[in-house]
Amino acid sequence: MRYKKLTHDGNVITNTKEIERILSREKFYWLIDSEFENADIEIKNNTIIWNDGEYFTGNWYFGIFKGGTFHGTFTNGIFEDGEFKGEWLSGIK
Repeated sequence: MRYKKLTHDGNVITNTKEIERILSREKFYWLIDSEFENADIEIKNNTIIWNDGEYFTGNWYFGIFKGGTFHGTFTNGIFEDGEFKGEWLSGIK
């Protein structure tokens, strides 16, 4: 399963098509193009917050990674917790 859930505007969404519609509307194309599994994500203040899941490949452009495993390329944002196995370009650890 690609998405476990998306929390947005106080709503919890589990339908993949609806999640991708919201991500597209909010211009998070880079996340849609990434490869991942079981993503538990939120959108707050136009920022992606990754709570859990397995991020396999892609370029993480900006957001807060709070848990799960990261294998992609971290180009900007905050890596708070989780297992980092990817490439680090910039951001805050």
